[in-house]
Amino acid sequence: MTQSLRLVRQISPEAVRQVVDIGAQSKTDFLMEVFSDRHHHLFEPTTVYHQKLEENYRKKGIAYTLHKIALSDTDGVLYLHNTSQDGSGRVTHAHLRDKREEDMPFLVKIEEVPTRRLDTVFAGAALPDLSYLVKLDVDGVEEKIIAGGQTVLRGASFVIIETSIGRQDLCSRAAMLEKVGFRMFDICDNAYYYGQLALVDLVMINNRLRQAELKYRPWQYSEGKVHWAKWQHGFRHLEDEPIEDPYV
Repeated sequence: MTQSLRLVRQISPEAVRQVVDIGAQSKTDFLMEVFSDRHHHLFEPTTVYHQKLEENYRKKGIAYTLHKIALSDTDGVLYLHNTSQDGSGRVTHAHLRDKREEDMPFLVKIEEVPTRRLDTVFAGAALPDLSYLVKLDVDGVEEKIIAGGQTVLRGASFVIIETSIGRQDLCSRAAMLEKVGFRMFDICDNAYYYGQLALVDLVMINNRLRQAELKYRPWQYSEGKVHWAKWQHGFRHLEDEPIEDPYV
């Protein structure tokens, strides 16, 4: 992901002048590293993360605004179910529900949180067209945020969204973003569970930005000619690495 975003910054540095980080938890390393000199809008409703989140951004000298709310497709109140899915007792995941579910597995606590549509939060705000990036990683309610943020998303240069192989939402989430004017730019940070693909992050580029910058259309940039020195096939340095049994 860091490599992908560094390329973006090299090609079009003005395409990401602000970062909208939805589901920041305590920090987002790759956004902090590549865009340390940009303003970050941090959306995180889980109170247990707030102190550490602010400490991390202050320590790096990164300008930020912390929005202590949840995003969804409605403006109102929902219930945030904090869970400890690794059995440690610390909060690892948070799930938004429209009612309390006291029997949710691995439940730590339930918080009543205000919810807003992304379009409501930034109504009239200074988010110039094609000048910001949106990251979505919110444990399963990404579709609702997309539904409630059509205007903001249409103006973004890039959208990064987590997708799950288990939930089978990779294609559906890509399709939702395609409908608001995006196409695939990269697939990053493959995560495996017991040796099997579990999660990937999709980096989607706004079609208008892609059309405006020839370097985002490499086949046209090279006038259809294959330049072999620019072709990379997989990760050659891993070809001789043995595959370990993940069930040991």
